[in-house]
Amino acid sequence: MIVPALSKGSGAHGVWPGIQNENSGFVFQSVISDSKVPGTWQFFVEYCCNPDYQASAIRVWPGDSITSIFTMGANSVWTDSWSLSPGSAGQAAGQRAQAGSSSNSFAGKGLINKGLLAIELQNGATWDFGQVQWSSISITASTTNSFCSSGYAVSGGLKYSVSGSSALTQDSSTTCTYSRITFG
Repeated sequence: MIVPALSKGSGAHGVWPGIQNENSGFVFQSVISDSKVPGTWQFFVEYCCNPDYQASAIRVWPGDSITSIFTMGANSVWTDSWSLSPGSAGQAAGQRAQAGSSSNSFAGKGLINKGLLAIELQNGATWDFGQVQWSSISITASTTNSFCSSGYAVSGGLKYSVSGSSALTQDSSTTCTYSRITFG
């Protein structure tokens, strides 16, 4: 994900990829938000809600690149391994490349079966910060059904483009890969 331009408006703005459970009552996400420090983007990993957890926030700048890899390991423990590569504004501000991870078992949350890319607007916020771009998206699911071109839903009126999609089914898994998804 490329950190977008900052909003000039009021309210809280968030952009995030994440995974969600079957009944949509829980999300594990890598968030870029201006809700903690208005006028700046902050990056943090969060489990929302119940348990609710937010990792320490890291200041990020427009043009920085954040990679999040969500995986399920032994004993159904989910991990978000992330890395931050500063763009030109981040480099000028002294930002350094860094990486980390956050893990938890969400056994009581039910089946986690949704991958999400989201723009979240709260407290009267509007989307006034330009395009949001994700690249090199790969989703692997335990199914032989090819869900790559029809397995996603888009909120009403959202302008988006998807480029470079492909599917590979092997054994009991299907992997969908997208070169780029752009909102706006």
